[in-house]
Amino acid sequence: MTTILVVDDDLSIRRLVQENLEERGFIVIGAASGTEALVVLDEGMPDLIILDLVMPGISGVDVCLRIREQSDVPIFVLSARDDEEVIVRALEAGADDYVIKPFRVNELLARIRAVMRRAAIDLVPDSSTKNESRIEIGDLLVDLKARRAFLNGEDLSLTRTEFSLLAELARNQDEILTHEELLSRVWGLEYRDTSYYLYVYFGRIRNKLGADYGQLVRTVPGIGYTLSTDLVG
Repeated sequence: MTTILVVDDDLSIRRLVQENLEERGFIVIGAASGTEALVVLDEGMPDLIILDLVMPGISGVDVCLRIREQSDVPIFVLSARDDEEVIVRALEAGADDYVIKPFRVNELLARIRAVMRRAAIDLVPDSSTKNESRIEIGDLLVDLKARRAFLNGEDLSLTRTEFSLLAELARNQDEILTHEELLSRVWGLEYRDTSYYLYVYFGRIRNKLGADYGQLVRTVPGIGYTLSTDLVG
């Protein structure tokens, strides 16, 4: 069964989320602070974490960063902070998704299912591309079957979402994929208006690729992104 850790200092929110998840068969663990959450995580990693940002003691962003040092577990932020700067900071810290309080329970459940679906589904090349499991671009190897990417033989340690985005570009190299195409393929149709997710994730991908290969991932202003191979020797 799927285990979810809910971290929120607001008991009413914690109970609301826990009751609705348990009604649908999830096992739910509650934590009232970031410190308490880290203690729980030391005992074992759940399948998904729902995390508030503003809590006494350790902030949600710091908890997110600590988790990302050891795990790629899906992290779902549930916060009253609705400004884009805060959302971007949470995504940069490693969050997979973000929902603003107050929220509708059905929306929350749908987004949780989407996050878990992305974490569980392997990327399979579609019929519009070559039926290959490994794509080589210079010293960059994208292994679609293993869902891992390597540069000069070194594992880039991409998260699930980072890999999915890089794989989409690699399978369609030198073609422009629009914001809507990337968001729909990687996150789902309901995410088509969240283009700042792409800004954050491609920034992280470029950093992991380094100075030379990072510049292959190009932004097409107002349109989308492309993996340009013209600089590969």
